[in-house]
Amino acid sequence: MKMKFTLKQIETKVKIEFFARLFGIDSKWAVAIAMVESSLGINQSSPTGCLGIFNMSTVAMRDLRKEMAKSDNDLIDIACGVGFLSLLLDRWKSIEEATAHFCNPADKEFYLTRVNSYMSLFNAMEKDEK
Repeated sequence: MKMKFTLKQIETKVKIEFFARLFGIDSKWAVAIAMVESSLGINQSSPTGCLGIFNMSTVAMRDLRKEMAKSDNDLIDIACGVGFLSLLLDRWKSIEEATAHFCNPADKEFYLTRVNSYMSLFNAMEKDEK
């Protein structure tokens, strides 16, 4: 049996398969869930208000947050953290503004100073390696 996918669906399927392998889960299962939820990204909003390729609900996101709080899984923490940074950068259009919205508002100046300092250090280290 064959299915015809759009280019967007193929690209989405490849991304899901990559992350499924990275997380050690069955990629066919992950792709099947995404197919049911959004036709691999074609319908990224549900009648119930869920959004995205997996149509994650606020209930699912709260459950994810609870599981992350009691689990020590660096891979999930990194994937969620980097994904959230990407969303913030898309929204705020600059690293500085995205960073300001990542941290506690009361700590913004301290946090921005520390992040900028580390970024400068990492840039210098990269130059030294060349």
